[in-house]
Amino acid sequence: MNFTTKSRYAINALAELALADQEGGSHALSDIASNQGIEQRYLEQLFRKLRIAGILKSKRGRYGGYEFSCCPSQISIKMVMEAVEENLDATGCSGASNCFQGKRCVSHNFWDNLNKTVDTFLEDTFITDLFQPNYKKEINLLQIS
Repeated sequence: MNFTTKSRYAINALAELALADQEGGSHALSDIASNQGIEQRYLEQLFRKLRIAGILKSKRGRYGGYEFSCCPSQISIKMVMEAVEENLDATGCSGASNCFQGKRCVSHNFWDNLNKTVDTFLEDTFITDLFQPNYKKEINLLQIS
């Protein structure tokens, strides 16, 4: 599991776009980059991946920019992270149980359970959740017996 600035930047930029989207229309990448303090070229690369993943669509021309392909309340954080190519696997074997010399490692179940918990959290959190004033999400932890 590897969370990088790609996810942070993409999620923050999409949250800003969702807030601005309430006004309607497309929004210039340069405005989002400036407001978020992200280099525009880097944000262009991220938005390209988000467009390819079907999360965003772009418009050319004078009033061009970016807008969501669907409602931001339907776009999970996991979808965004996968679109910008984050590694969301905490196991060393991508769940194949061949972590240690072709066999399951001693701690495989721990990492696999962590994957499931994080996946559920990311799947159940949406772009519009991020700017709700009372947003609070609890993570259900497994009971260890």
